[in-house]
Amino acid sequence: MKALYSLFAVCSLMFAACSDNKPVELYNTKATLPSSPKYNLDGLKVITSFVNKTKGTASTLYGNDQALKSAIDGNKTVGANEVFTLVTWKQQDDDHWFGAKIPSNVESVEVIKTASFGNSVAVNYQQLNGKSLDLKTDTSGEAERIKYILGQKPSVLP
Repeated sequence: MKALYSLFAVCSLMFAACSDNKPVELYNTKATLPSSPKYNLDGLKVITSFVNKTKGTASTLYGNDQALKSAIDGNKTVGANEVFTLVTWKQQDDDHWFGAKIPSNVESVEVIKTASFGNSVAVNYQQLNGKSLDLKTDTSGEAERIKYILGQKPSVLP
């Protein structure tokens, strides 16, 4: 019987010695968006979210009430006072769930705002890159990004 207790004690010590004892992080602080006057998510609702496995990114599209209604209607026409904000994060392995991916650092925040000028609607697009949210000054590809963002189908929730 003493031998059994000794074997149990040795095994317990071996398992304890093998642990890396690194602190468990319960909150994903890497994915936190920095507060910035360059964008505002207050009052915006989630329209949809998606993953790009090729690029290793996860994105969430937010919008105000007008943008959400427009997305539900299929974005057939762009109305005034719509705000769409697409936040894209790099992905990382989840330490707590084998094979799962979670958001990591912010890759970009893209903001589309519309405003009416007489009988027409103006569309303003901005792309903010990286953790410091630097404004992208190269305007090439803006039309494609606007079309891509406005083409996202809203998630259907029960």
